[in-house]
Amino acid sequence: MATMKDISKKANVSIATVSAVVNQSTYVSPELTERVNRAIEELNYRPNAIARSLKMKSTNTVGVILSDILNPYYPAIVKGMDDVAIKNNFSVILCNTSNDNNRFQSYLDLMVDKRVDGLILANISNQEELLEVEKRNLNFVLVNRRPLGYNTSYVGVNNQLAIELAVNHLVSLGYKRIAFIGGNSDLSTSKERLRGFIQGKTQNGLQATNDLIFEGEYTQESGYASVIKMLKQVKELPDAICAASDLIAFGIIKALRDKGIRVPEDIAVIGNDNNNFSKDFLVPLSTVNHPTYEMGKLGMELLLQRVNEGENHFPKQVILTPSLIIRESCKSSSKKNHHIIS
Repeated sequence: MATMKDISKKANVSIATVSAVVNQSTYVSPELTERVNRAIEELNYRPNAIARSLKMKSTNTVGVILSDILNPYYPAIVKGMDDVAIKNNFSVILCNTSNDNNRFQSYLDLMVDKRVDGLILANISNQEELLEVEKRNLNFVLVNRRPLGYNTSYVGVNNQLAIELAVNHLVSLGYKRIAFIGGNSDLSTSKERLRGFIQGKTQNGLQATNDLIFEGEYTQESGYASVIKMLKQVKELPDAICAASDLIAFGIIKALRDKGIRVPEDIAVIGNDNNNFSKDFLVPLSTVNHPTYEMGKLGMELLLQRVNEGENHFPKQVILTPSLIIRESCKSSSKKNHHIIS
């Protein structure tokens, strides 16, 4: 492996000159710079990243911690982050916690050990987790989730509006008896989406009764289980079901079909987030689009801005606007068959 000494011999310059060119630390004439760069290319020289980062007090590396990499909500977010990082000559260390707090703690320690310049977290839901991040003294930005009352750097979507759009669409089609199947109530996104459901029904003069509100997880399995639970508890099926995520909606549709209940002929279903599989599911899913790529892009831009500005950084929060996507899983309620559970 070539060293700076090898480069200095090849280019017939001092080691100090090679160092200045590699680190761009002091002015070197164009002629000498060209000689050094030509020698670097010919000898395939790669600087010692660790030594260079210690000298420059920067690793040009950022960390990203996600809660569940299998969730199709996250790939577009990660791509947005990665595109911005590459454009700015930063590398990304991607960590998946699988919703495991011990993993989360270990990854935070890893970020400190790797001396990352900053950190993006898409899985922070409460003050306890936030305190664990803050005590590591890292630059960070939250994406997607945030604890109640959090007022520092954050990029997310208007979750309440997203579900209001879904409810308004169902009501516009004539539905009144609308159920809601949500995610884990401990998560900020779940709380915001439940508020959107209640607000959406209230705005339309409908009551959001507890017997048609179900809590679960952001998984297809949870959506399926929630429908089975609903069928055991209610005497009259809802006209429509509003899901807190598309994955939940997939489980809802599968459970209904397994029980001989057709979508949308018997019950309409609308999802939330518009993941990549929604348009090609068993029934193309009406949903609410979240600008996830933009969320990741803006999150990384905000983090790099925070890194560059240091103590002069002014916290910024960006809330993106969702939009309705109409497909085949909903149709006018006047054409539906209503079911009573005996």
